Amino acid sequence: MRGKPTFMEGWRAFWMSFRFMQQHGMKSWILFFAIAAVVAWGGMACAWWYSLGLLREAILESSFLEIWQSSAVTADGSFWSRSTGLLKHIITRGLGPVLQILFAALALLLNMKVTKFFVLAVLGPLIAMLSERAAAVKDDDSESSWSWKLFLKGTIRGVKSAMLLFLVELSLTGILGIGSFLVALFIPPLAPLVAVLSSLLFVALGSWFYGAAMFDCIWERYGLGSREGLRSSRSLGSAPMGLGFPLYLFMTIPFLAFPLGLVFGPIGGAVGAVLIHKASLNLENPT
Repeated sequence: MRGKPTFMEGWRAFWMSFRFMQQHGMKSWILFFAIAAVVAWGGMACAWWYSLGLLREAILESSFLEIWQSSAVTADGSFWSRSTGLLKHIITRGLGPVLQILFAALALLLNMKVTKFFVLAVLGPLIAMLSERAAAVKDDDSESSWSWKLFLKGTIRGVKSAMLLFLVELSLTGILGIGSFLVALFIPPLAPLVAVLSSLLFVALGSWFYGAAMFDCIWERYGLGSREGLRSSRSLGSAPMGLGFPLYLFMTIPFLAFPLGLVFGPIGGAVGAVLIHKASLNLENPT
């Protein structure tokens, strides 16, 4: 008797999903995802830039800088006073360009590390509808997958999944960084080994959570809660990890998340989860 689905079956399901969509006339979904991802990403990027611009202007126009400038001008003739006055003058004059560079770098970092989760939340309804449509096609059902109820559920599920994935990535990054620092501090010879093992663990856990998030739409259609859905994902063995591994790579490698990762990642994950689930049902109930 065959056991649970394997990592490689999850990996293959991700890539087979695109052939499945091509065979069943579902290629237009790629366009829908691309439009939604570009609009959401562009809107969030503009919001970051505008907010950071306001913060920069607030800093440059703060009363603290005015006090510094006035104190630099009214410095007495002592060497210390002239030195501190010159330093304050340089800082106040050069602060604008420095803040411009720092905030530009911060905006880039936020777009690479945070915006992708916002876009995932926006794509939640599309992911839910694509998952249901793929399941209907797999069951030879030609009915439309659109409904406002499904849209609302997909929105809520997308926000919850995006928040969970953000917290997982943030916590794993923190744990990995702190653990590697402590090992390097107290047991330096083991630092390279621990760095490699912790990185592999980081990728494995991140991949599993990304893959499990793609099954949420399926468990939701079965009326399962969060705990039951998590238990159902665990019953699929290492397949969620295999499914989530390419999605994890798409979402974490810099400059790959947008536009490729946020378009093809959720598509391959949503349809791949359906293929894995239907295959596991066929194994449990052979006809």
